[in-house]
Amino acid sequence: MERAKKKTVVAELGEKLKRMNSMFLAEYSGLNVAQITRLRKELRNVDVEFSVVKNSLLKIASGGTKAEAIRDKFIGPNAIVCIYKDPISAAKVLAGLAKDMPLLKLKAGFLGTQTLNAEEILKLATVPSKEILIARLMGLLQGTTQRLLYVLSGNVSKLMMTLNAIKMQKEQA
Repeated sequence: MERAKKKTVVAELGEKLKRMNSMFLAEYSGLNVAQITRLRKELRNVDVEFSVVKNSLLKIASGGTKAEAIRDKFIGPNAIVCIYKDPISAAKVLAGLAKDMPLLKLKAGFLGTQTLNAEEILKLATVPSKEILIARLMGLLQGTTQRLLYVLSGNVSKLMMTLNAIKMQKEQA
């Protein structure tokens, strides 16, 4: 690769690394073209980008980015999974495909400012999606207000029954 082209690739890759909120590093050696095509397609469906990049260029581009924390893992044939939105969906796709493609190995990654190893990425795949978590939170909040309303109305109804009992006593007397 020409020096000018390498500089362009490093600059573009550096911009990608700065924009993404998460990244996973995967070893893909041994996968055939059909498997890599399937992998890219399924990741594209969840708005994730799968790129094969030379380690030397990745090391240069990672300087000053969050990817610098996993720089020591840039050894061997690597592909980067660029995540700009939802890392959980990407982890679920990768975990599912890793079962079907034993040669696909997750190595490391980062989520925000936290570095992740392969096991942590697979654990991330078991976390419910953002929409499900929001729905659960809303259910909890709604249930709490309903219970509060029930408790408060119970005290008011007890007060009303007590006042009615006093009123009936006074009417009988």
